[in-house]
Amino acid sequence: MERLLNKEMIIDIPGNSSWSFEKGFNPDTCKTILDTAADNFIDVGMNPVTASHSYKNMRTGNNFFDNQQFVYDLVWSFMTTANEQAEWDFEISSAESYQISKYEVGDFHKQHIDGVGTEGEKMINPAKENLHNKVRKLSMIVNLNDDFEGGDLILYNDGLIKQNKGCITFFPSYLLHEITPVTKGTRYSLSMWFLGKPFK
Repeated sequence: MERLLNKEMIIDIPGNSSWSFEKGFNPDTCKTILDTAADNFIDVGMNPVTASHSYKNMRTGNNFFDNQQFVYDLVWSFMTTANEQAEWDFEISSAESYQISKYEVGDFHKQHIDGVGTEGEKMINPAKENLHNKVRKLSMIVNLNDDFEGGDLILYNDGLIKQNKGCITFFPSYLLHEITPVTKGTRYSLSMWFLGKPFK
């Protein structure tokens, strides 16, 4: 499906708009990560983590949040490489709990941004040093399977980002993006947001 990009949606950013590792995770790693979710998926409208900003006209599907260290260990080197190679050079010091998403036929996530990275968007949580006074700066999406149709990642600076199973894609959190409706099968993906001090 071809998408026309509105010029007003495209913004100037340092370096590249996105950076992908086509063969980031092997099938066994994808399965291991997906298996951690088991049957613990919750409808996005019912999940207390996402309900405040996820409405049926904006997003449908199910998700599961977790923070197992082995997942962070797997993705951190990819993130640092992308941050350098894409020439963003963002100051990154931590990451939020990651999300495993389940999109069935008809599920989607309309155009949105994950964060703008400004002072007014700082997370205030003194009990969690890795989150306190930090903002989302980089976003990551990994397809954990590929036996589905639709469910495409659209980045409004780059267009359609074709992701096969295990492909890891990073982009600045302030870029407008969406997941198109799944038309066949079930799409599973891993999302993570990397944090640092607000942009100046």
